[in-house]
Amino acid sequence: MALVRELIFALRQLRRAKVFTAVAILTLALGIGCNTAIFSVFYGVLLRPLPFAEADRLVLISEHADRFPLLSASWQNFRDWRSQSTSFEEFGAVRSLTMSLTGNGEPEQIPSQMATGNLLHLLGVQPHLGRALVESDDQPSSRAVALLGYGLWQRKYNGSPDAVGQAIRLNNQTYTIIGVLPKSYELLQQRPDALVAMGPWTTTLPDDRSWHPGIYPIARMKQGVALQSARAEMTAIAKRMLAQYPTDNIALDAIVNPMHEQLVKDARPALLTLLGAVVFVLLIACGNIANLLLTRATARRREISIRIALGASDWQIMRQLIMEGLVLSTMGAAAGVMLAVLSMPSLLRTAATSLPPGADVRIDIHVLLFTAAMSIFAGVIFGIVPAVHLRLVDLRSVLNETERGAVGKHAKRLRNVLVISEVSLALLLMIGAGLFVRSLGRLGAVSLGFSEDHILIADLPIPPQPANASTRSADFYENALHELHSLPGVNSAAAASFLPASGQGAVIHFNVFGHPPRNASEYIMANYRAVSSEYVQALRIPLMEGRWVTDADRETSPSVVVINRAMAQAYFGNQSPLGKRMQIGAIPDETVPWMTVVGVVGNIKQSLVADTPTEMYIPFRQANQLLPISTMSIVLRTEFDPHLLVPGLRATVQRINPNQPLVKIRTMEENVSKNFAQPRFRTLLLVIFAGIAVVIAAVGIYGVMAYATLQRSGEIAIRMAMGCGRNRIFALILVDGMRLTLVGTFIGTVAGLAVARFLKSLLFGISATDATTLGVSITVVLLAGLAASIIPARRASRVEIATLMREN
Repeated sequence: MALVRELIFALRQLRRAKVFTAVAILTLALGIGCNTAIFSVFYGVLLRPLPFAEADRLVLISEHADRFPLLSASWQNFRDWRSQSTSFEEFGAVRSLTMSLTGNGEPEQIPSQMATGNLLHLLGVQPHLGRALVESDDQPSSRAVALLGYGLWQRKYNGSPDAVGQAIRLNNQTYTIIGVLPKSYELLQQRPDALVAMGPWTTTLPDDRSWHPGIYPIARMKQGVALQSARAEMTAIAKRMLAQYPTDNIALDAIVNPMHEQLVKDARPALLTLLGAVVFVLLIACGNIANLLLTRATARRREISIRIALGASDWQIMRQLIMEGLVLSTMGAAAGVMLAVLSMPSLLRTAATSLPPGADVRIDIHVLLFTAAMSIFAGVIFGIVPAVHLRLVDLRSVLNETERGAVGKHAKRLRNVLVISEVSLALLLMIGAGLFVRSLGRLGAVSLGFSEDHILIADLPIPPQPANASTRSADFYENALHELHSLPGVNSAAAASFLPASGQGAVIHFNVFGHPPRNASEYIMANYRAVSSEYVQALRIPLMEGRWVTDADRETSPSVVVINRAMAQAYFGNQSPLGKRMQIGAIPDETVPWMTVVGVVGNIKQSLVADTPTEMYIPFRQANQLLPISTMSIVLRTEFDPHLLVPGLRATVQRINPNQPLVKIRTMEENVSKNFAQPRFRTLLLVIFAGIAVVIAAVGIYGVMAYATLQRSGEIAIRMAMGCGRNRIFALILVDGMRLTLVGTFIGTVAGLAVARFLKSLLFGISATDATTLGVSITVVLLAGLAASIIPARRASRVEIATLMREN
């Protein structure tokens, strides 16, 4: 009953102070709402456990090679690792790919996975329907079977159980559906629409350990085996393999990492930065409310002192104040959760591709528990701080006070400390936001090496062709480019196996005639592109030397290659590379044609933040003879808005081949903008958080100065009566406010310079101690402090002397 009475009393007290309650709840809602929203993302990406049985024992195993810290495994190394390791209960593998789905409505390209027969058992995954892959499905001679992804099952089969046993056409091959994956199935940040066995496909791979077709080993560690022991064993096996196969094995080590840790490692720095930022916002909000509560507690000293004089214990007083703080923080938390729920859709839309694919971000029980913990902590602090302050005051002096404005030094000092802390934290956020804004600007100013305007692009994946029909895909692309070039408004029609500035590409070994590598440590690699004759014309890439590929560079013509300037400088120095000969493959092979370098083009960026790669361009018909092409991207330079060409592009492709999927139609500018998604997301949020922090800090300064001015009204009246001018009074109050701002700015600057160094890895083209950013951030905070101090200063200087004397 006592708690109920205290709750009712707390509600009554807060209802009486409507302005105070509204400001406190709004401030808390901003702080807690920001934290709830960002913690939802943080938990969904970094903390939510993988949807597998005993996921903490699952590890990903990668190769470590020269220039490649983490690399997918070769099939041969994977088999040796699996047979020789003893640290794992099971050892499987998965490979992500896309497959063409035909014969069931409009053709489309679907995300798919290949897996060893034991993978679902290893993961502890039970199919939603039917059965899982087993070892007998994973043999070279096994019949083709597939599991449907839950989404595809719903989309194409309306969730019917009759789908099991039916045939499905994937990559021009008929598979029998044996089951449906569970709705929650997600592996390597992908929700596949189809899962097929890996075994039959592996028979097509060359016996070459330097060949890395995207196989990712997954293992479950034995109970009681330490991660370090497993790592030591895999390192020993990798070193044995390197010594045993020195000519083609490039794996210097086998890296064992917990699966969850490796999947989220790229997102962790940015999310930790955002989480730190919203914690700062919450601290500033709490500091502001603590200041309000201290001010209110000072105003209630006589009331509380009378209660103590009448027999109330310290614990009863503290409990009452804690109850008021808890009620306040609970209301603020409720408003904050509502704010987070309303802002979540916009937050996720803004994040777009910044979050890992399949990230499960939602406000669930874990997020609500986090919010509840924040609100309880804040409420307790809100009650304890004023209570402790009040007990520092002498009871008799309070009861004998006649001055309504009397205030102790302790309260004044504590309020000043809180304001200085708010200013410091706000400046920290401003510096961080400023660095990200400047970094994003530098990123946007990066020269890509080509012109991205007025370009429409789309991916045209071709299902694998039989060996005796290797020219079919090349014929299709050639016919498509010829037809597309005739569309109205098309200036150039080209194709490439990988597009620039997309973060994708193929890296391949090559060797230079007359300079064979002596061992695997001397193998050299470069980016590899199969291209058509109008590629440089469509993208307006400068030709530096020699010629570009032409339509005459076909299967029966001498093999040619064009390289970029970075590759020419890296491997031919000051000599002209024209006429030099190169060959695909780590070591010379008489069965592989030698390619003559016929041209050098300018460097283009494959990623906005990565260094310019060495790169070779091979005519696509000749490239198809070396490595059969499965996907090309169409590049159309237009005279008008590229989006207007979409219907013509679709109609042309459908006319050539009705079963040909057309994937990811977009402009080149949209393609390039994806590189900005993650830095733009964190920059926008940091700017918003910094703005909120500065506003809250300014409100804190205003509150302290307004209250201090009210407390000093008697002093101001005496000063004015003795001839002190209004300008002098204005300056006196303004200097007091700016003193707090300057101290907070100094502390924030020192802390900002220290903290900014931790942001170095997230910045591009700018120092973590950039002077311009620091200067602008300090200026913004000082102006906010100045604005917050001017209002009470003007109010104090404009009050009439008679009014002040009468009130005091």
